[in-house]
Amino acid sequence: MPPTPRTRILGAALRDARVEANYGLRELARRIGIAPAILSSWEQAHRAPSLADVAGILGATGTAGETKRDILRLARGAAGESWVLRSAPLSLARSAALLAHKLAAQHVVTWDPVAIPELLQVLDRNLEPRSTVIEAFICDQALHAENLHTDAQRRQLRSLVQLAKVSRLFTVRTVCSDPAWDYGLTTAFDRYSMPTGETVIYCGQRSLGVFITERDTPISSHEADTERLREIAKEPRDSINECIAALRSAATPRHQT
Repeated sequence: MPPTPRTRILGAALRDARVEANYGLRELARRIGIAPAILSSWEQAHRAPSLADVAGILGATGTAGETKRDILRLARGAAGESWVLRSAPLSLARSAALLAHKLAAQHVVTWDPVAIPELLQVLDRNLEPRSTVIEAFICDQALHAENLHTDAQRRQLRSLVQLAKVSRLFTVRTVCSDPAWDYGLTTAFDRYSMPTGETVIYCGQRSLGVFITERDTPISSHEADTERLREIAKEPRDSINECIAALRSAATPRHQT
């Protein structure tokens, strides 16, 4: 079965449960009575485990509570091409889902019309992009002083700027809000191009995130939006300078009059 959003996230969750329990791949496979290659295929989302297999892994690793419930919920209906994750932005479940897709993708485009994209906020904790090419588009609205008023927000943007300076795989380009909104680029999205040929589109909202898998489509959803962003965005060097200027402005104390 080709990977789906659920199988990718399920595989990452099972791998995390194994690592958290301090089991090696071979050790856990031997404990639950399967070949290491099968366990690896589940963790890499090449195959989908049955609900009984997942329950066996969770029992062996001692995974309990809310984490266990979330993983079992993932295991039910894992073959579905789309998935709605009912969770708030930057929650553990949503962050894990985004990271699982970032790690599996060959190329990622991320955009938000008013804020730093959600994926970039997750990447702040996992800055190494590995082999994934990431094109990040940040609206100038996100660089206004009122959106960078906390130390955490400034540190986050500073980390992303530093990554863009040193990595050939990660680019940040700023976009002026006026032409973006004129072109209808008013909805945040991530576009994950997978090595198996499909594209996964992610759209995050306040209380849920939606993953949609597209297979065998001549034109991917949001492809035109991606090309438009590339056309109107500033060049990477100018974008980095704009981010640095925003950081300096946000860090400058304001004197009351």
